Amino acid sequence: MLVMKQVRFDYDRKPLFEAVSFEVATKERAVLFGLNGSGKTTLFRLVTGELKPQAGTIECHGEVGLVRQTIESEDMSLLEWVMRSDPERYALYEDVFSGDEARVMASYEQALSLDVYMLEQEATKALTRLGLDGQLDQNINDLSGGEKTRAQLSTLTMKQVDIVLLDEPTNHLDVESIDWLTKWLNRFEGTVLIISHDRQLMDDVATVILELSDGEVTRYPGNYTAYRRQKEDERLRDERAHARYVSRKTELLDMIAQYKGWHLKAKATASVRSPGAQKGAANLAVKMKVREQKLRQLEDNRPRKPKEEKAISVRFAADELEAKTWLTCEDVTFGYGKPFYEPFSFSIEKGERISIIGPNGSGKTTLLNVLIGARAPFSGVIKRHPRLKIGYFSQTLERLPETGTLLEALLAHSDIGETEARTLLAHFLFRRDEVHRPINEASMGEKCRIAFLILYFSDAHLLALDEPTNYLDVATREQIETALSVYPGGLLLITHDRYFHRLTSRTIELGETVRIRENMENDEPIDVERMVQAMDELTNHDLNFFDEVGNLLPFDETSGMNRIE
Repeated sequence: MLVMKQVRFDYDRKPLFEAVSFEVATKERAVLFGLNGSGKTTLFRLVTGELKPQAGTIECHGEVGLVRQTIESEDMSLLEWVMRSDPERYALYEDVFSGDEARVMASYEQALSLDVYMLEQEATKALTRLGLDGQLDQNINDLSGGEKTRAQLSTLTMKQVDIVLLDEPTNHLDVESIDWLTKWLNRFEGTVLIISHDRQLMDDVATVILELSDGEVTRYPGNYTAYRRQKEDERLRDERAHARYVSRKTELLDMIAQYKGWHLKAKATASVRSPGAQKGAANLAVKMKVREQKLRQLEDNRPRKPKEEKAISVRFAADELEAKTWLTCEDVTFGYGKPFYEPFSFSIEKGERISIIGPNGSGKTTLLNVLIGARAPFSGVIKRHPRLKIGYFSQTLERLPETGTLLEALLAHSDIGETEARTLLAHFLFRRDEVHRPINEASMGEKCRIAFLILYFSDAHLLALDEPTNYLDVATREQIETALSVYPGGLLLITHDRYFHRLTSRTIELGETVRIRENMENDEPIDVERMVQAMDELTNHDLNFFDEVGNLLPFDETSGMNRIE
């Protein structure tokens, strides 16, 4: 099991956590969940011992296995890297296969007892299980992000671990690998703690959600769907309690003011010769003091105010394109040097929404680039309507400038002024001086938000999105999902976030062949109630505009700025 008690950790001389406590029991699968920048990875590094807390204790009862977001290693083959994940057996492996008779004899008995002669076979089997049998001799540093994640997962099967820590394990995995990971985690008998923004993984695996917010961890039993229900119940309970508090406070303040007025009037008119009037004035003073005491008691037990979560506000617009057919593929192939697949044909109709899925390396991004015209097909013909405008979001974010500030990046891709640009950046959670942050110092999540904001200005009929959610927290993903659900144009979508595929009606599946199919009617539907609530949040709040130094402008100074209404 894993236990954290009253842990305090300072970052840049300021407390990031002051008294964090939580526990994950054996056989529990916990997801550590929170906004980007809330400190989830820091908590992991505290658990692994890479960082030391200023106060508190951390207890790990058992052997810990860790899967990081990225890995860096000395030059070695993938097979050797996985074998080295069992350092005791690998040291003996080197001895018995060294060719040095003295080393062989010294380690022979222990090597037999630990089954060292099966180490290479076990590593090969583990890598084959995760689809890496073709990369055994490849340098570990030359692997893709998804291949490195799968390599780390393979090491967990190479040793007996009691606690598994996984930091965003599905970011670069294809659906097949995610399915394998899901099954493996559900079979694992030890303790699991995962950092993840993958809502489907949280639904399929989690037995408890640990929400990290404002330096505190709150425990919610169940998976992500259960967490959302509990959060909604919590929000409604807090709203009702706060409403009762406000009503009672208003009532007491009115009564105090009324009694105070009566008391002052009675005191001014009471005569020394009229004991009854003096007594009446005193009674009014007592009643006023009683209400003041009740007000103090009310304030001492004041319920917490419902928290206003920070969330981006985005609504994509699209120009009108009334043509029935937007894009047609006729006997198209694509690839490098030779085609990946046999020729295929299909068309994209007005406003159609299509997912592109397949294993890593199957050519999803290449196909997307061919469809939008960024790359020529290997053979065949692609006809696009001459007025079709396509907005493209790349997983590598290569269209973002490498220099300049966030504000300058937005101004370079739009024809708006600085005041409106600041307002839009504020709706994407970039406020005041944050807009002057150099873009090369921004996190990947911040760069993704800027890329979406630039996409807003494309007025595209068709949005082509290549892994748009990898670095976004769940709150931002849900706002983007909501915006796309009401976007009036078409959609071409590549994503590992399986929730997003509910937005599409057709799927291009890349495997042994190119298969184009209609999405099943019994696929999990979008939660309409939550979608409506999210759209209310997007449309009902007032739009605020800011001047060049971040001060709020009155509406009448910006009445002409109607683009985001």
